[in-house]
Amino acid sequence: MADLVARIAALWRYPVKSCAGEPVERLELDADGRPEGDRGWGIVDAAGELTWMGAQPRLALVCARLADDGLELQAQGRVLGVTATAGEAIEIRAWNGEHQGFDTLQGWDAGDDAAALLRATTGERLRLVRLSTEARRSLAPNALHLVGDGSLRAWREALAQPLNRPAERTRANLLLHAEDGGELPPFIEDILIEARIVGGPTLRRTSPCVRCVVPTVDPASGKPQPPALDALIRLSAERAPGAAVQFGIYASGSGAGRLDVGDRVELTLNFSG
Repeated sequence: MADLVARIAALWRYPVKSCAGEPVERLELDADGRPEGDRGWGIVDAAGELTWMGAQPRLALVCARLADDGLELQAQGRVLGVTATAGEAIEIRAWNGEHQGFDTLQGWDAGDDAAALLRATTGERLRLVRLSTEARRSLAPNALHLVGDGSLRAWREALAQPLNRPAERTRANLLLHAEDGGELPPFIEDILIEARIVGGPTLRRTSPCVRCVVPTVDPASGKPQPPALDALIRLSAERAPGAAVQFGIYASGSGAGRLDVGDRVELTLNFSG
């Protein structure tokens, strides 16, 4: 029997790692329990190193959505189609914090038009790269990111100034709210063991989501707002003193299946911690 019942309030996928996400009504999970089409592309800098929103905050202004034959990028009032099959094979260097060195990964360059749109948006020489399956799994080892709406409210209330679009800042795949449409208790996901989608897959907690500077980036302006992280630091210290800054959790799906907005979710919680 479930300890608590919730519903899926919203879903997102992120076709391009470190660019704006795509709100969707449904997420299809593959056999490994990963969202199909999520973080299959990345951005590299002029040195051929994978970059991220913390280093290039204006990537928040680049919206990507999946198309039948690849991607559509939207930025600077333009829409650019990018095919998934073309492109020159290249090697990507990606920092591995665990080993304190660079990994070399495989990708395919998306071409000069995409690079021009990225430069017009960020002012930097960046290139869009389609990632190999091995690169995608290396760069995104956690399948899903989950957060509850009560935690978003606690974050907003911890700030002196209003927080613009907090759900988007978290880069969650899955937002939960109470079954009746109200809010869940703040940080209920901290004690989540698993979330069973009624009629669908089971999502099992893998680890807390350690936060960095990315939630400070305003999705509307592409500008960092440090107080947003300061509030997360305070909230995290209250719940887990001495630990890294935490907000939301990572989870993995039990296998192929689908998640739909409005799905009923049975939560199993750990009250002993």
